[in-house]
Amino acid sequence: MVSIIMPVYNSEKYVSDAIESVCNQSYKTWELLIVNDGSTDHSSKIIDDYAKKDSRIKVFHRSNEGVSMARNYALDKCNGNYITFIDSDDVYHPERLKKMVQIFVQNPDCDIVFTRHKEFRGELGLGDTRGTGSVKINNGNILQKIISDSRYQFMCNIMIKAEIAKKEKFAPLRFAEDFCYIRDCACYCRKMAVLDEVLYFYRRDNENAMTSHFFSEKYILDYMKLVENIYDFCKEHKLEDEFYKKMVAHEYAQNSMRIRKSGSYSKFVACMNDKKFREGMKFADASQCALFERVLYFMIKHKIYFPFAFWVW
Repeated sequence: MVSIIMPVYNSEKYVSDAIESVCNQSYKTWELLIVNDGSTDHSSKIIDDYAKKDSRIKVFHRSNEGVSMARNYALDKCNGNYITFIDSDDVYHPERLKKMVQIFVQNPDCDIVFTRHKEFRGELGLGDTRGTGSVKINNGNILQKIISDSRYQFMCNIMIKAEIAKKEKFAPLRFAEDFCYIRDCACYCRKMAVLDEVLYFYRRDNENAMTSHFFSEKYILDYMKLVENIYDFCKEHKLEDEFYKKMVAHEYAQNSMRIRKSGSYSKFVACMNDKKFREGMKFADASQCALFERVLYFMIKHKIYFPFAFWVW
């Protein structure tokens, strides 16, 4: 059985489409765990009505704690052999579950399967499933493969064996929590499979989605926590070679831009001087980063903040 996790927060406009795309799967052996994360619109009634009609749909109502906590709650409730995810404003291709499970069956030592996704706005046409349909099996350093390629960093693209999925939890972040979770799970994976086919459709015109308000002061703490999370991961797993030092430096540079764009200059300086935030700079190495990132990293490392007072990206 496949366990599908869907967090829901104020998604009354789109959640029916998401649930219908699960119900319309050609592969029928699934359970859908819907976690209502304190919605204040009509989402609660909509998902409860679906649960009454289909016993495979299980609904859990909780106070609002964010998408990470909602997914973690559902992970503890899953009964399937494989676990996958869907956001409440997105849509599955009808063959998604069937094709992904088939790869696991044909490759028993594969622990995680990736497909492709397509972004859309407005009405969705399912006809475009670009890709060759080929399957590539990768072993070796799976962790580096996932970190190096953004295609492997989104929840919409994965299905994972439950025994591995349940070993980790989502970090309490409001963005990049999917990357951190997949990265953590990769430490346990022997092989990964990549199916070159679009099987997930990602909505871009939901005004309530976090990605629609990415540069916001309320996310500044999350930008800082992401850098700390990545540094702590390297430290915990003793990943001290050039690749991981560059990765940490890259995040410091990128998040310095995000923090400055999201807040005032004084707020930016306070964040850059935070003791915990600065800790990883002793570890990071920007020498292999792009020139722009090297400049940013040099300035924040040496507390040359005055250019940021006049420069907002």
